[in-house]
Amino acid sequence: MLYNKCYGKMNGKNELEASLAARVARLYYEKELSIAEIGDLLGISRQRCSRILKKAKDTGIVQIKIFEPEQTRVSELEEYFLKTFPLKKVIVVEVFSENSDLIRKSVGEAGANLFYNLLKPRYKIGMAYGRTLLYLVRYVRSKNNEFTNLGIVQIMGGLSRISADIVATEIHKRLAEILSAQVYYLPAPAFTRDKATRDAMLTDDTIKATLSERIDIALVGIGGVSSDSTLISTGAITPNEYIELQEKKAVGDICGNYYDINGLTINFSGNERRIAFSLEQLKQCPYVIGVAGGFEKKDAILGALNGNFINVLVVDNLTAMLIKKQIEIDGTGNKKIND
Repeated sequence: MLYNKCYGKMNGKNELEASLAARVARLYYEKELSIAEIGDLLGISRQRCSRILKKAKDTGIVQIKIFEPEQTRVSELEEYFLKTFPLKKVIVVEVFSENSDLIRKSVGEAGANLFYNLLKPRYKIGMAYGRTLLYLVRYVRSKNNEFTNLGIVQIMGGLSRISADIVATEIHKRLAEILSAQVYYLPAPAFTRDKATRDAMLTDDTIKATLSERIDIALVGIGGVSSDSTLISTGAITPNEYIELQEKKAVGDICGNYYDINGLTINFSGNERRIAFSLEQLKQCPYVIGVAGGFEKKDAILGALNGNFINVLVVDNLTAMLIKKQIEIDGTGNKKIND
């Protein structure tokens, strides 16, 4: 094999080096990212990135196609998730670091490629917000306005803190600029002060129209239930509601809809204040793409899969392997959750 010639006997270290060289080459030659962008994405220096590219060319990794020695293992993970859950598509992206931010970048880049492949003219794209989705938008590339009459629908209200609210609104604007699309904003908070305020806001014609939009692709993050998760850290979820969610064993949320590890929705007091698409609405969408990664999202992703809240998954290989280990399949094919 070519890798044996290039790197000698394929022990663990050589296999990792060859796999990293292939990833760098693909990002540089096929995705047309700069060396600086690749270095930021993979967490390596520009100098090391240049050396890896040179060695990739010298050793023959860069030819007509790029060989990836880890591809078989990644494909097996994708096949496992497709067989275990009713998913239309799974993308498992190989990462080389356990750093959560680097994982989000890699998953976001893979999500952008998948999203673009599913996109068609006149599609309406429902979009939530979050750090991984922000990276996804950054990696979406415009191709001469190939897709016409697109719409971007904000499917969850904004946040109270200014820094977080910028992400919540600008992410839709940025994607619309890239794709020359129209934006359908949701001019409301994700969680209002109280039920009466929520009920009053839901009578607004603009809010009603946005929440009633038919969407073809939904791009959603999968939030966790930790103190640093977006909805909790920004105060959208109150301290008492946070305690309530913990007591009811919530593990994650999609658009502010919380659920447990078995995929059962959580009935908590914050539901009366939420302004966003419901999970039932999202299930009517042909493609609900869950984009998430990192060890801290393991339970949240598993709960979303068990609840069939997403039908497309983009995740990193390290988190995917942890989720696989946590699932036990009995003789009848029913899923059991390991503690």
